[in-house]
Amino acid sequence: MVGYVSFVQLRAYLSRQRKEKLTPGAGEPVAKETVILRNAPDWGLSQAEADVAIFVAKGFSNSEIADMRGCAIATVKSQLGKIYHKSGLDSRYQLIAFVTDEVCAMANEPEPARTQVFTRKALPLSGRTKNAS
Repeated sequence: MVGYVSFVQLRAYLSRQRKEKLTPGAGEPVAKETVILRNAPDWGLSQAEADVAIFVAKGFSNSEIADMRGCAIATVKSQLGKIYHKSGLDSRYQLIAFVTDEVCAMANEPEPARTQVFTRKALPLSGRTKNAS
């Protein structure tokens, strides 16, 4: 019976591990960076483009992004054009709306219910009476 309890706990652990592997970003904080970084490989964004997308999602202007990255505003605009093309979005407002929707969806995902196995119920040992449990 101890083996049964161990098996149940191991099965629950492996199930959580599998879900984390199937769900990219599981266990990560629900943030705009997480959404961009989850979608960047699918969209084919370079690291620089992903950085710009994160800054745009956080509400920074092109000139602020250029100052923070140490590049020209024209570079930021060029990278934004590539981001829109690769992602299928048309504007910074659509990018911000997409990221916001994804953050809300991630925050509303229910936590998987964890079942607790009580040893007294799982191990019907001989000599144990119904009144003792």
